[in-house]
Amino acid sequence: MKLIFGILLVGLWTLKASESARPRRSVKEADLDIYSFNVDCKVTSRYAHTVMVSRVANRANVSKEVTFDVELPKSAFISNFSMTMEGKTYVGVVKKKEEAKQQYDQAVARGESAGLVRVSGRKMEEFKVSVAIAAHSKVTFELTYEELLKRNLGNYDIVIKVSPQQLVKNFKIDVDVSESQGISFLDVQGKFLTQELKNAIQKTVTEDKAHISFAPTIDQQRKCPECQESILDGEFIIKYDVKREMSIGNIQIVNGYFVHYFAPVHMPRIPKNVVFVIDRSGSMYGKKIQQTREALLKILQDVNEEDSFGLITFDHSITPWKNKLVKATPTMIAEAKEFVNTIRDSGATDINGAVLEGVKILRIAKEERQVPERSVSIIILLTDGDPTTGVTNLEQIQSNVKTAIKEQFTLYCLGFGFDVNYNFLEKMALENGGVARRIYEDSDSALQLQDFYEEVASPLLMDVELQYLNNEVSSVTQSRFKFFYNGSEIVVAGQITDNDLDFLTTDIKAESVESALILTTKSPIANKDKISEKQQYIFGDYIERLWAYLTIQQKLSKTVTASEEDKKKLQEEALKLSLSYNFVTPLTSMVVTKPEDEGRNQSMVADKPQEGEAHEDDIDGNAYQYFSRSSARHHPMALPGLSGPPGPYYDAVQTYRGYIPSRSKVRSYGSRVLRKSRNRFWKNSVSIPRPTFRTAKYLRRLPETAPTLTIATVHLLTMPPAPTFITRHVNIYPQDPKFIIPVPSRMHSLCFDVSVSAGTILQLIHDPDSGITINGKTDDAGKIMFQAFSIKYKDQYKVTVGLENITLHTVEDSSDQNWSWKSVQHSADKISLSLVKKNVMKIIFDNKVIKIMLLKSPGPFLWLNVQLGNFSSSSSGLLGQFAKGVSYEEKMVSLNNPSRIELQGHDLDVISKLETDYGNSSKIKVRCFVVDSNGDGLIDGPLSRYIMTDLFEGS
Repeated sequence: MKLIFGILLVGLWTLKASESARPRRSVKEADLDIYSFNVDCKVTSRYAHTVMVSRVANRANVSKEVTFDVELPKSAFISNFSMTMEGKTYVGVVKKKEEAKQQYDQAVARGESAGLVRVSGRKMEEFKVSVAIAAHSKVTFELTYEELLKRNLGNYDIVIKVSPQQLVKNFKIDVDVSESQGISFLDVQGKFLTQELKNAIQKTVTEDKAHISFAPTIDQQRKCPECQESILDGEFIIKYDVKREMSIGNIQIVNGYFVHYFAPVHMPRIPKNVVFVIDRSGSMYGKKIQQTREALLKILQDVNEEDSFGLITFDHSITPWKNKLVKATPTMIAEAKEFVNTIRDSGATDINGAVLEGVKILRIAKEERQVPERSVSIIILLTDGDPTTGVTNLEQIQSNVKTAIKEQFTLYCLGFGFDVNYNFLEKMALENGGVARRIYEDSDSALQLQDFYEEVASPLLMDVELQYLNNEVSSVTQSRFKFFYNGSEIVVAGQITDNDLDFLTTDIKAESVESALILTTKSPIANKDKISEKQQYIFGDYIERLWAYLTIQQKLSKTVTASEEDKKKLQEEALKLSLSYNFVTPLTSMVVTKPEDEGRNQSMVADKPQEGEAHEDDIDGNAYQYFSRSSARHHPMALPGLSGPPGPYYDAVQTYRGYIPSRSKVRSYGSRVLRKSRNRFWKNSVSIPRPTFRTAKYLRRLPETAPTLTIATVHLLTMPPAPTFITRHVNIYPQDPKFIIPVPSRMHSLCFDVSVSAGTILQLIHDPDSGITINGKTDDAGKIMFQAFSIKYKDQYKVTVGLENITLHTVEDSSDQNWSWKSVQHSADKISLSLVKKNVMKIIFDNKVIKIMLLKSPGPFLWLNVQLGNFSSSSSGLLGQFAKGVSYEEKMVSLNNPSRIELQGHDLDVISKLETDYGNSSKIKVRCFVVDSNGDGLIDGPLSRYIMTDLFEGS
């Protein structure tokens, strides 16, 4: 038989060996011994080639499952993976994603175990493969990935994630750097590096080469002298830069391909005109608005006195600090800081009006010559959600902004958190010469904002163009750039078409603050075509692979703003290159086939996600996902070769500590408080675009059509408390309500069924602190689906959402609407209701967002989505009680047999099994500890406590 690993990649790396997925701390843990873990990274002229090799031995007398679990940079492409077992090596083959997916589906159809892993983090992506190895045998995993290092804020970063989670006898990291321009500085960093570990680092730096070796002994790896735990847990970072001068840059030519690095120094900065457009709507409440104020205060302090600036805050109304740009004098900076300190969250979100106001201020400044003719004008938009007032059609907003800017200014879009529609922001930014960046909700959000501003703080050149004679080169990557910022680098690569060419002619044209800049050079090909020994130790075709890497990245980036016809062509071209160079990209997958004698196959798939991408083909089997730790500092990923601030093209998700079942198709929407309306209840409004479905903190979008759902499932993502400010989400699906509760740091979710009669009213959430109560009524037809939900806010408002009508009750009146309206909206003091895409009712009570979806098949039935993290820890109800979190310890685990866990101080008998989650048309699998008897021992009290007699019963 065959064991199939389809690796539809992700991206940097940790390693684990375990009996399941996460190593449990027990005597048996030593049975799986990572006796060797080596990383060999070679960098030639910014192009990095990294090989990770892990060797694991099974010391037990029975077979064990070993998990190779590593992280790699988001900007990297996997180019090889292999496993060696029992003297045989099984090598991965890169295929078109659809072909690998078809192979995976066929394995599932044959009843073979299968899994899909799609995981990404802030700056790293995860790759994981599990395989069973026989008693007293060994396995070797080898992974290779490649990337072009991007210069950011004056240096290149080589980041290697280490987390073996056990002491490793032969642990070693070797990094070789070769830069023909010469190395100006090189530093090794790592938060986990103690002084003793720093002593284990050997660093040798010459004029143009460097070697770094990190090989800690077993004793140096220990957390304490007697500890068995490893202190190696974090990022091993090498920062360096090359020597530069004011010249045309560095051109290298190898085997018919060239690469041109351009980053001039000692140039005067160009004055900058910047308008900060800041979202202050209701969803920015709490930590978001606090960190935004903190970041703005620091940014204002760093604004150069030569620059001009403006501030605009917005919710449903637009509030400019000044109606014009002002010089960044100490007096104006102090006044602006006072304004920033007054920013408070409230209201809806008018992105269109706010950005257009920023464009207006810049245009007036330019027309009235308030700013220097040779200056750079930019808008920095910070928002955390979709537009909810004013113009709300996303395409119309993009069109309005593009028409207003007219290629005169540059727009940068910063999306705060995961309720934001990143695709919308990315396209709007790219159409106007900028990039989009996700700002992660974390303790360092303010620092992320400051880092972004620092990247665009000092423009040195405008309208940069690198020209090569058409009859000499072809297939040249992007060669025109709007700006060159201090600390960045422009990279252009291409093919030499004339085999008899002796010199490559290069012209550079740009605008500096003083005058036009024209540089010309001729690079001899004969000498450069001979690979020097210092370059050859990686591979002779590194410039060709660099060119392919850069071309693929840029073609994928262009698809964001391309027409459907052009998008298809760009994808075809990128796919062809991906297959030719064996790169795992968003368009390809890697498949490893291994013969097995156990009479059963297993398929495993992992793909490279994109920021904001809709994974409509998500299929998860009995796999699970490990979400790596999010680090304290944000290292933005970007398209290498583009000057200016990097935008994370493959940046999908913030990650968590611990394991979360891969089936968590948790859906998250941006919370918004809609503007107060003078209309008494309902009003017609512009059709609001369908919200993006996302997982909590990691992006995931569901299919456009509602999937066939057959289980009422509750997904409650319980996460650590502040300061991470994690939003918990709950999904409810039809029939036999099965509540599935993912638990942080545990592979199994907690699951329980509820057996009730038709028409039963269940209390789902009762939050005495906010005064919100949510009840649900099951179907009268005998199928345990939900046919109605009620939401009560104190004694002021009551909302009933049924299969046909939506009713709002106030102390004075009531009003009904149906689901057939194109869009309805009601706003009052602390309540707003809006109907989105005919089938999603969004209700906001005092910043707490509740979504109810009407699904037609099977059914009709209603589906509920709430953000449990917004409810207090004193909440009760079948769902509300878990707002404060839940955890357990495993006592005994056996698949499909009685198992035992310790929960809240008492032992609980459970069944470990794979449950089908019909929340996705793929019928994904969930590893569950099933608690029988209506959740007895898991939920507080008997089920009868949660059965209500009235839909609006409060407690």
